[in-house]
Amino acid sequence: MDELPKKISRIEINRETCISVASCVEIAPENFELDDDGKARAITKDGDIAGIMQAAKSCPVDAIKVFDEKGRQVWPPLA
Repeated sequence: MDELPKKISRIEINRETCISVASCVEIAPENFELDDDGKARAITKDGDIAGIMQAAKSCPVDAIKVFDEKGRQVWPPLA
């Protein structure tokens, strides 16, 4: 998906899939952090939409799902 959503309704992170690369934290530290187990977690869905999308796309195992204002999954793209 090249077009950014107008708003993000939620961010989901699959803790079992997350391999703690932390690229999401590096790209969007206001939106993501590592928890005590070293797994990514979303702090907030608000803020820089482009940054959130870039952070989600940076995950090498697609552990981060992003949903638009209508609840549609916008990342990773559905097949």
